[in-house]
Amino acid sequence: MIGTKIDLHGFTAHVAWQHFRQATKNAYFKNYKTITVITGHGMMSKEIEGWCEADPYVVSCKRQNPNTGSWSITIKPSKNKEPIKQPVDLTGLYKKWNKR
Repeated sequence: MIGTKIDLHGFTAHVAWQHFRQATKNAYFKNYKTITVITGHGMMSKEIEGWCEADPYVVSCKRQNPNTGSWSITIKPSKNKEPIKQPVDLTGLYKKWNKR
């Protein structure tokens, strides 16, 4: 499945990195093969390759042509589905503590 696109214009490097990490994680669990990341030609375009090397969900990144301000990020194939978040029943624990 082809992925999604995120635009990091206007973010500080740290906030952009957080958005990037969330996007790669979401893409992994949704079984996307690629995502497009738009950085522009500023500081983030110099940092994104390092972000990809450190990201556990990324296989590779490639600057797009002719738009050199965007990147095609290849995502690792997902072996697991995203864990289902179920509410935790703490009734028994609550009763135990109230008996004391």
